[in-house]
Amino acid sequence: MMKKLLLLSSFLLIGFSCFTQSNSNNTKARKLTYSDFTAEFGINDTANAIIDIFFDKRENAALGEMSFLPISLVLAVIPQTRIVGVGTAIISLPLFAHGLYTLLKFRKKKLVLILLEYKSTKELPNWVRKKVNKQLALYKIIEREY
Repeated sequence: MMKKLLLLSSFLLIGFSCFTQSNSNNTKARKLTYSDFTAEFGINDTANAIIDIFFDKRENAALGEMSFLPISLVLAVIPQTRIVGVGTAIISLPLFAHGLYTLLKFRKKKLVLILLEYKSTKELPNWVRKKVNKQLALYKIIEREY
């Protein structure tokens, strides 16, 4: 009887421990979305502007610049459009390199580090501060238009 009770309680404890949800913050930065960043770090307008800048640069500027090279390479492979494809590939290669640089500069891990630093010290690096000041000025212009 004692063995059955011990066995049953151990199965229950193991079962409960397997299905419990932990609230630990071990989520990697690259898996966080825009709404995750604004919910966790959006403490004021400045933090929201930083998040907007990083996501805008990543999703619009970098990926847009990088999209021309694959199209150009496809054109270079087709015999009828080889000359046009090689020409556009030469032109789009620097754009691709700049897009890759932008992706590295505005990665989500760096965003987390900047937001944590801002949250604790209320200071920003100079290159981020310049961009945030421009973004906040743009927000004020948009608010006045309504």
